[in-house]
Amino acid sequence: MNETRPSVSDLPLFVYGTLADPSVFSVITGETPYRAEATLPAYEKLMPAESFPYVVPREGSEVRGFLVARLRPESFALLDQYEDEGRLYLRREVTVHTSEGPRRAQTYLAGPELLGATSLEDVDVDERLADFVRNRIESALAEQLPAEGRIRDLTLRARRELWGDAIEELVRESFERPAITSFAIKHQLAASKLPTLTWLEAEPCAHKYAPAYLRLILKAVVFNQLEERIHRDFRGSVRVADPYFEHGVSALAALRYAADNLGPLGDMAAALGVEAYNPLLEYVDYAVAAIFIADELYTREHLRPYVERIKDERARGGVPLGMELEFSPLGAAAVGAAPDDDPRFDGFYYFDDFDLGGRLWKVGGHVDDHSALLEGRGRVRGFLELAVGRLKVLDDLSRPVTADPVILSGLANAAVAFAEIKPHSLHVSIQLERGRPFGLPPSLSDLVCLMVLGGDVGPDESGRLRERRIYGGEIVDEIAGLSFSRLNEHRGHPYDDEPTAVVAFDFPRLFYEHSYLDVILALKAFQLADNPPPLELSSWAPYHEANRELAKALTAWAADPQPVSMADQGAFLARLERGLTYEATQLEGHDLVYRRTWLQGLEVKLAALNAYLASGGDERKLKP
Repeated sequence: MNETRPSVSDLPLFVYGTLADPSVFSVITGETPYRAEATLPAYEKLMPAESFPYVVPREGSEVRGFLVARLRPESFALLDQYEDEGRLYLRREVTVHTSEGPRRAQTYLAGPELLGATSLEDVDVDERLADFVRNRIESALAEQLPAEGRIRDLTLRARRELWGDAIEELVRESFERPAITSFAIKHQLAASKLPTLTWLEAEPCAHKYAPAYLRLILKAVVFNQLEERIHRDFRGSVRVADPYFEHGVSALAALRYAADNLGPLGDMAAALGVEAYNPLLEYVDYAVAAIFIADELYTREHLRPYVERIKDERARGGVPLGMELEFSPLGAAAVGAAPDDDPRFDGFYYFDDFDLGGRLWKVGGHVDDHSALLEGRGRVRGFLELAVGRLKVLDDLSRPVTADPVILSGLANAAVAFAEIKPHSLHVSIQLERGRPFGLPPSLSDLVCLMVLGGDVGPDESGRLRERRIYGGEIVDEIAGLSFSRLNEHRGHPYDDEPTAVVAFDFPRLFYEHSYLDVILALKAFQLADNPPPLELSSWAPYHEANRELAKALTAWAADPQPVSMADQGAFLARLERGLTYEATQLEGHDLVYRRTWLQGLEVKLAALNAYLASGGDERKLKP
């Protein structure tokens, strides 16, 4: 009697590379099947530095791996999709050796694209998994649209854009809740709902603000489209390592390019008739127009110099950094503003109505009215805040932006140029080392040096020199007192029960066309040198009595800024050198040449700033 041989699809799967990782297998298929050790004889496993593992025939060799049995047919379909079966890999029948003897199985052998490639840009496993999930989501979106064509493609891209933050949340969830079904994808996207402009019919008072909001929407969509293509076309150049924000470097290139092309962007918007509110157009129509503009602006040749410039500038350190930027036409009066005080955005009162949080998710955009960010809080007036690295505003999920102060400074400068809204303040966060205790509070002269570097020293309305951030009450709360620095926590995902501690410095001023490299490096080095406690004034804060005295003295200095002595300046520079040396030896920081060059330049800058203070505000003293 002849025994029926099982078909290839019924055979167990031999895994030896990324699929041998149970977490990867689970994200793709949703299964965590039983695995048995096995070997593949007469094959050799190759692991190129810039490609994926694969096996090739080689007599006398064997490949160790695992045999996975009783997989569902839909799991093989998902695995084929992940492995790009037919091009990157070929699923073929083989014979493996197990503890119970030889067995027929199947495995993924190198396909023509893998064998013909000298290197691949998308060799990061997490990126590849994320792309796999995004492709599944896009397939679910495409099922809702009619036949193929140019309009269909633009509509699909527009929907993907308008659901961008929801899609990214699904991608993140796929690593926590593997193999989300197509039904769950469609259900979650449908629950998010596409934004609309029909609400404007019942809000005639919002019509005069619509042009400013719509320009911001168009710019944000163009930025998102540019960043997405940069991330795809220059993947190897803009890739960042864990635990950093994956869009940090590509966002910098996209912001710079978009800011340099605001004129052409506006001209094309006018030509397409989307520079103002048109009741005949819906939100998706503006998104389609913005995607068309992005396609017209983007070429690899135009973007390559922007990516190369970032590669040339980079100066990676060893400490994770983050930032938040505040913008408002009203400056410090943004919080508590009355209706119509802000003639362009009305204090971003309609931010949520125009779904700007969904457009600015890659830069953590939200309205900050200096109160708690609560779901369903309704319309508020305040600052437009860009919290780069913020993954989810309401749950305060975030990643550090970078360990490179040049990247962080560049992002701040590019965001100011892109926003076209009066810049107000910059918050810089320095991640603390786990287990390192706080040292003693700093000296007043150290804080003065930091304020001179990053604050806002200049003449008031009467012409008298002040530090305007403190003296004007911008960072002074009636209850909490001076807001110079504070302790904060960041979580990378909702289930993170060991959040990362950071010290956030709230005093720096955000300017037009300004480099923040000196203040970022100084803040990092200042914190690393002795790990001083933040200048918090609550009774539970470490050294709160000493902090109160420091805050009082710093407030008095802000009213009448005086230069620090040469001895105090030297002590400050020595402290910074000690902090950067600590980073270099303990945390893989900047090399000696970089540290010395920067400190020498900072010494010259501090001397000029001191001369400016001593002169009572003579700007000629600031010139070399």
